[in-house]
Amino acid sequence: MRLLVVTFAIAGFLGESCVAAALTQAAGNEAARAAMQQGSEAMTAGNFDAAIAAYTHVTQSLPDFAEGYFNLGLALQQAGKLDESRTALEHALRLKPGLRGANLFLGVVLYRQNHFKDAETYLLRETHIDPRGAKAYMWLGVCRLAEDDPQGAIAPLDKAFALDPSDVDVLYHRGRAYFLVANSSYDAMFKLDRDSMRVHQVLAEANAQAYRTQEAISEFELAIKMAPRQPGLHEELADQYWIAGQMDKVADTYREELRIDPHAVSAMYKVGSFLVWTGDPTQGIVFLRSVLREDASFADAHYYLGDGLAETDHDQEAIHEFELAIKADPSSDRAMSAYYKLSQEYRKLHRLPEAQAALASFQQLKAQRKVRQEQKSAQIVRKRTELPVDDPEKASMSAEK
Repeated sequence: MRLLVVTFAIAGFLGESCVAAALTQAAGNEAARAAMQQGSEAMTAGNFDAAIAAYTHVTQSLPDFAEGYFNLGLALQQAGKLDESRTALEHALRLKPGLRGANLFLGVVLYRQNHFKDAETYLLRETHIDPRGAKAYMWLGVCRLAEDDPQGAIAPLDKAFALDPSDVDVLYHRGRAYFLVANSSYDAMFKLDRDSMRVHQVLAEANAQAYRTQEAISEFELAIKMAPRQPGLHEELADQYWIAGQMDKVADTYREELRIDPHAVSAMYKVGSFLVWTGDPTQGIVFLRSVLREDASFADAHYYLGDGLAETDHDQEAIHEFELAIKADPSSDRAMSAYYKLSQEYRKLHRLPEAQAALASFQQLKAQRKVRQEQKSAQIVRKRTELPVDDPEKASMSAEK
């Protein structure tokens, strides 16, 4: 299936280096030198016809200058003149086979002309010329997606991601490749047995991700009936009970997970946190201490352990746990909540300067959080270790009441 892709800006790709090379070679040809500069300015302004005219003049003045044909090919591509762009880029490569970027853009042109295998050939050459360039790997993956080969697309897209993890085009195509591979696997699973435990599990997980909580609960319950000892199912069901507000079922369902797998640390963490949150801090403390013995990386357990200790009047221990929660990630939302709870503990012990300092840190992190929320889109996927109810601002407001 042919995919639409976001064409990345090519006006700046190698622009300065090509202009510099052109100016060096055209030192004795002022007309070519001026045309190269005009072409660069026209490309930046999006005036591709003017860029084509300028670069055509360069190639006529300097017929052995590969970079002139390369830039002409880029301008023609942007103007939608793909056949002419292909001719110019091929000529550039005949003059200089190792010209960085030429194989990449020729591959892009061939992709747009639906010549996917030919495009792959040039894109692979580009990866050898410039092994640190993420775009060639990305377009190689895009070609394979267009050839209905998502499994083959994953390796180059993973490589592109490793080279440039902040490129949104790379992220999109890599995510799509994994999505298609996952769908293929699920399709095969459905064909084998539409009523298997795994089918109900994947339906439940899909419903959970789509926030269709009741449907997720129904599917998890069916999966558990079919495989009551399957690790992980009770924990995921308990998550959904918590989200749905079915509080009477949450703790027992997490405990059932722990009966199946006594070392399920995330379930241990969740039930401990839930018990602290719902008014049974003594039992919650027991679970949370076990979590930290099993896996010290569960830094959020320090926060809920501190909360439980504070509720049972173990104030000095609570302060220590809140400090550990902050130390684990000083700029996180969890640290923000911990600073607020820390300020309450210090106030309770009449340590007013420390209480004021902790409250100031809370307010600073709260302001930073507001800025972040305004700048980023809403989170779509919850982490497995993230509690269903977990809003530090709400927690602080609740505590104030």
